[in-house]
Amino acid sequence: MTVINEVPKKYIKAYKNWQTLCERINTTTVSISQESFEQKKRRIKRLLENFPEFCQYYFPHYCSSPLGWFHLKSAKKIQKDPNIMAILEWPREHAKSVFVNVLVPMWLKAKGELTGMIIASANEKKANILLGDIQAELLKNQRYIDDFGKQAALGSWTEGYFITEDGVGFWAFGRGQSPRGVRNADKRPNYGVIDDIDDKAIVRNQERVNDAVNWILGDFLGCMPIKASRLIVAGNRIHKQSILAHLVGDIEPGMPKRQDICHIKVFAVEDDKHRKSAIGIEGARPAWIERYSLDELGRRFRKMGSRNTAIEYFHEHMEEGFVFKPEHIVFSKCRKKLSAYQSLISYCDPSFKDTKKNDFKAIVLVGFTGTEYHILWAWVRQASVGAMVAAHYDLQYWIHKQDPKASCKHYMESNFIQDILLKEYVEEGSSRGYQLPIKGDKRKKPEKTARIENISPLFERALVIFNQDKIGSPDMQTLKDQFLGFPFSHDDGPDAVEGAISLSGKAVSSTSTRTGKYKNSSDRNAYRR
Repeated sequence: MTVINEVPKKYIKAYKNWQTLCERINTTTVSISQESFEQKKRRIKRLLENFPEFCQYYFPHYCSSPLGWFHLKSAKKIQKDPNIMAILEWPREHAKSVFVNVLVPMWLKAKGELTGMIIASANEKKANILLGDIQAELLKNQRYIDDFGKQAALGSWTEGYFITEDGVGFWAFGRGQSPRGVRNADKRPNYGVIDDIDDKAIVRNQERVNDAVNWILGDFLGCMPIKASRLIVAGNRIHKQSILAHLVGDIEPGMPKRQDICHIKVFAVEDDKHRKSAIGIEGARPAWIERYSLDELGRRFRKMGSRNTAIEYFHEHMEEGFVFKPEHIVFSKCRKKLSAYQSLISYCDPSFKDTKKNDFKAIVLVGFTGTEYHILWAWVRQASVGAMVAAHYDLQYWIHKQDPKASCKHYMESNFIQDILLKEYVEEGSSRGYQLPIKGDKRKKPEKTARIENISPLFERALVIFNQDKIGSPDMQTLKDQFLGFPFSHDDGPDAVEGAISLSGKAVSSTSTRTGKYKNSSDRNAYRR
């Protein structure tokens, strides 16, 4: 085995981390039972037939939580089809690398189905480090060695290859490196892994993306045997035309997937029935509910912001836009009294349409000073109609609580004011003791992208101000991200802001009336749900 003074300089830190991993594996895999030969034989047979039990027994250092539905489904598909091409499009921190680079190949090797393994990643160093994970198991996993024999290897992950005592070879390659001729004696690798092959640089160059796709389906797949070889691609979609997206085939909504692939796509928060992206939707749950709670995921999402969350946990590419720049997004203190504004407009964009984009619903409150537009409050979420209606009433309660003298006019796109939506507002109002008067925006409006672009000069001149007191609000951050991503990202928040700004001048010229008739009560809980 390689000693530290023989390790190339670029791997010194990674090698020290690898040694720590080896110590952890050695410590946590001490045999936990005394068995007769027959008892051991029966136990091994049972574990080989049960993937989750196999993982829990041999890899307690990884399996601190039960496997999720997607781990189990993927393992079943991979086991059943020795010629599978599986594309596992999973979120960050959902054990992609551990699953494809350790658990599955160690299981296949124990079952006698592995003749060799080849790993590819974005670059050679990254691929070699991934190879080190399985070499550590083969060298230091006491339970595995006790049951399946000594696995000591010739070679090292730092060199990009090693071969076990029983002749099974393991190789690693960076994207584009030639794997042609890879084999140990007559054994070709029959298990191949493409792990996190994309990076931010390559997805900007479609010629390089196409070259990488051809390399995977040509050089890489071509070095494995025709009769039986499993190719597993693991990653998340960081760009709509990434390498992974091209391998799946659906680089645009509605495009067909590549034939003869097994595509298992997982969203961090999902609709349990249909396994669809469902962040903010009533009844949603974590995909890996055995490990994460909604609160834990929500905390991470808030820290990352909506743009990074969409990419890393929901495979939704959000390009940086070219209309609204970071320097155009100004957070500052707004007026203390809401009644000091010349007009207060709330605008709701329900996105009440059946599309594959899973659009956001948005409500914003904009105060007009006569020269500046202050975005005082925002609610921008992928949520149910009921949650949106409740939020609109919550906004009116917030306005009254901040300044009882304030007068606000509430608007919604007129084509959305339908009986079914009004019914929701009436029912919510009945439970609160007052009705929220909503007007339809009956303007003859240009196409959405054009009208949002029309307000960009106001941002450039710093005439649109985001409420400093709401800078920590996830909704305000989502609104900010949507502006920065425009016109490539979701635009429901910016569309609502455009509506409020456009109606502000009209509101100033009209007679203001206090909105909402409340029950006389010293207890303002009447506003609450």
